[in-house]
Amino acid sequence: MTTRFLYLFFILITFILSACSEQGISDLKNYVTKIKAEVNPPIEPIPPYKHIPNHYYEVQNQRDPFIILMGSGKTKDRPVLGKTAKKTERGCPISPNFNRVRVGLEVMSLDALEMVGTLEVSGALWALIVSTSDGTIYRVKQRDYMGENYGQVVNISEDKIEILEQLSDGKGCWQPKITEIHLTSN
Repeated sequence: MTTRFLYLFFILITFILSACSEQGISDLKNYVTKIKAEVNPPIEPIPPYKHIPNHYYEVQNQRDPFIILMGSGKTKDRPVLGKTAKKTERGCPISPNFNRVRVGLEVMSLDALEMVGTLEVSGALWALIVSTSDGTIYRVKQRDYMGENYGQVVNISEDKIEILEQLSDGKGCWQPKITEIHLTSN
């Protein structure tokens, strides 16, 4: 049985090696020589470098794009988000401070905030506010800012917070409005 297997193995190896003979690759050799004989197209030379002069942005009546809109005194007399700081000259009683950077509770709507308690620290009463969207609890004291309408906390009691908001009348003036957030009973 082993000799039969050995003969069969040699016959199989012979067939495999005969398939690798050079009879079937002559067309491949012809194709390769044809490709090598072709002339490559000429490559265009690199164009000469032309110097482009620097452009300097000169602020005249426009806002400088490299100055932050909020929190910088340099934008005081320039338009900020379509509004100007000169609104009070038209006889309007108040105008929000557009140059102050708005952070924390000022970017949230008052509808998304709830009062859950108070805390007294060094004789000052703080309100505990929870965000209904993510459940984060914030401490708020009098004169802190909160709400999207430039609201400022004017009074904190055991059961409510009074916030003075500044609402736009659509004509360039701002109207004060007191908004209350009451203690939620959970």
